Amino acid sequence: MTLETGDPATDAAMGVVSIKARVAGGRLPVRMYLYVNGDLAEAWTESEGDFDLSLDHYGPGRHAVTARAVDALGRWAGASMVVACFGVEAADRQ
Repeated sequence: MTLETGDPATDAAMGVVSIKARVAGGRLPVRMYLYVNGDLAEAWTESEGDFDLSLDHYGPGRHAVTARAVDALGRWAGASMVVACFGVEAADRQ
């Protein structure tokens, strides 16, 4: 299970932190769950998913991001990271 963030300059211009979650191995189907600050933010039934952590929704600051995956046999994997979001003025996003 891996978590990756997108390009910081592009994300800052859009006011988001883009996050990609991937799981390799395991028996299909795979269910993936993405949590931000402990709350479920997104769920997928594929082995890869994208999520945009919006500064408008979550606000600036540090946010804990955790991904969990469960395969058809009940085996699970997880990964976590902390992302730091800094506010960008709306005029700077255009």
